[in-house]
Amino acid sequence: MVSKFKKNKKVGRFLNLFFSCLMGALFLSAIAFLIYTDIKINKKRGEFVSKIESLKTEISGLEEKNSVLRQKTSEAGAKEYLEEVAREQLGLKKPGEEVVVIKEETAEENKITEEKKGWWEWLKDILGR
Repeated sequence: MVSKFKKNKKVGRFLNLFFSCLMGALFLSAIAFLIYTDIKINKKRGEFVSKIESLKTEISGLEEKNSVLRQKTSEAGAKEYLEEVAREQLGLKKPGEEVVVIKEETAEENKITEEKKGWWEWLKDILGR
């Protein structure tokens, strides 16, 4: 009977040690899981904070643009503004005035004039004379 008791005692110690190790592993895995989720949450929070900052700067830019547009709409009824728009965009003039239009030469027009040059003009351009 004594030998049975010693065997049961050894088995009981083994089971006790096994369950202790199992509980320790479960505890450590739970802590590791909590740390992992905390890191993910902090990363997501950082992304949201940066997005909030970019949206705040966008809002301030839009508010400035809105104030400029409000100012322009309040000026739109003024006679001077209407004259300015008529002169610049429509090319209108007052009686007795002359309108001077300065035409800018486009790249396509430059290309056409260069194609019309003769070989001697190309040679002059290359030699720098």
